[in-house]
Amino acid sequence: MTRRKFRLAAVAASVLALSTAAQAADAPPAKPPAAASTSAAGPVSVTRGAVTIEGKKVAYTAKAGRLTLTSGDNTPAAYMFYVAYVADRAPGAPERPVTFVYNGGPGSSTVWLHMGGLSPVYARTDSPAPTRPSGNPLVENDQSILDRTDLVFLDAIGTGYSRLASPDMAKEFYGIDKDAAAFAQAIKRYVGENGRWDAPKYVLGESYGSPRSAVLAHKLAASNINLNGVVLMSSILNFGQHASGLDREPVNLIPTYAASAWYHQRVPRGEGLEAHVQQAREFALGPYAAALSKGHKLPAPERAAVAQRLEALTGVSAQYWDRANLRVLSPRFTAELLRDQGKILGSSDTRFTGTPADGVQERAGADPAGGIGAAYVSGFNRHVAGTLKYAPEMDYIVVDGAMMDRWTWSHQPPGGAPFQYSGANTTVDLAVAMRANPHLKVLSLSGYYDLTTPFFATEWDLAHMNLPPALAANITERYLPGGHMPYLDQPGLVAMRRELVSFYDQAAAR
Repeated sequence: MTRRKFRLAAVAASVLALSTAAQAADAPPAKPPAAASTSAAGPVSVTRGAVTIEGKKVAYTAKAGRLTLTSGDNTPAAYMFYVAYVADRAPGAPERPVTFVYNGGPGSSTVWLHMGGLSPVYARTDSPAPTRPSGNPLVENDQSILDRTDLVFLDAIGTGYSRLASPDMAKEFYGIDKDAAAFAQAIKRYVGENGRWDAPKYVLGESYGSPRSAVLAHKLAASNINLNGVVLMSSILNFGQHASGLDREPVNLIPTYAASAWYHQRVPRGEGLEAHVQQAREFALGPYAAALSKGHKLPAPERAAVAQRLEALTGVSAQYWDRANLRVLSPRFTAELLRDQGKILGSSDTRFTGTPADGVQERAGADPAGGIGAAYVSGFNRHVAGTLKYAPEMDYIVVDGAMMDRWTWSHQPPGGAPFQYSGANTTVDLAVAMRANPHLKVLSLSGYYDLTTPFFATEWDLAHMNLPPALAANITERYLPGGHMPYLDQPGLVAMRRELVSFYDQAAAR
């Protein structure tokens, strides 16, 4: 596999590594359905629940079902599974915001965000320590954002309980533009079926869900649905950064390496995490990028000075950087940083550590951060069947690992030539959506310890959207003390809620 294909696959592979079989556990006490109905997409279950957030009880209606997506001739083409949590509001009160939530992959269900901290319940893990294989509690989530916005969790076609109407319809859904069009249709259908036309509308996507959101914002606007906000979490917006010879990828990784070295005490910690990361940003964008741009013409003294500075920032020896031609990609870094301790780092979250097979391997056999899947999958299955009373006669597909090979990576940006496999840049779509709708606000959330979608790459992409200052001010960038899934532990979950609440509150005040 070429380097660029490896990095493109890393986003989905990190999620695939998290997928494990659900563990048996007792279901929580179930509430009786308040109502039930059926549609062409199968049964729809409606139940009632409540959660206490910031000391206040938030009562809500939960609906689980599938939305029918149609083809050009208006015949059913696919069915998208959703779970909606809609908080009660007093008669005559203003419409509440509604946020459409999804994970990425491609090929991943939305079980991670659903069970990880946004919904009224979540599955507690032991992160960043290894999570036990069973006995993980499913608890009321006092860090949910249901007090600020209604939540609609959507599973991409071919994942979760979302299915094609027939196998030959795969070509209509498995691709950057086709996938975004499917989500646009699903959102429009949900809004129409539930009378939410005047509600403030947001989308929140994690990982590959972020380029989906960028394309989706433009497609929805083309369907006369303007979004109030887009939340990008653990983003990868421009796949061109992985092109061979460009040297953008090694530059993007340096600040995450610095954060990881700081966390594991391989560099002095006196100045604090943010100060150390800022030094890494400045070096990566300045002397390091300049050195790489010279290729084999880089003078030896400059090469040695760069290697020494890389050691001071990243905790990996100057000799190792020099032998790697100053380009250490993430599989090598995760194996090298704690090699003298007999440990290897997680890739999706470098706070996690595991044990390598031997003292010289340069790639983890399994991501040490990948052990939380059982808790989430088990928790979701207990919740959806026991509490939401939704039990279709089909398996819930957590991750379809083969979807990457069937995915169409070309992309048609607004007003431009198609980007092919190695270079789809979805910031173009987001920029067009922001110019067309100057009220659109964007929140970018990144984990300091995420090597799957490093935060410096997101910073670069958002800074290269060619926006005027007034529109660029609509973008807010925030950082969380976690990895690719920054909500895995309580500090990360609390920090995520804090940033989301601030974002929604500011949007409501305008």
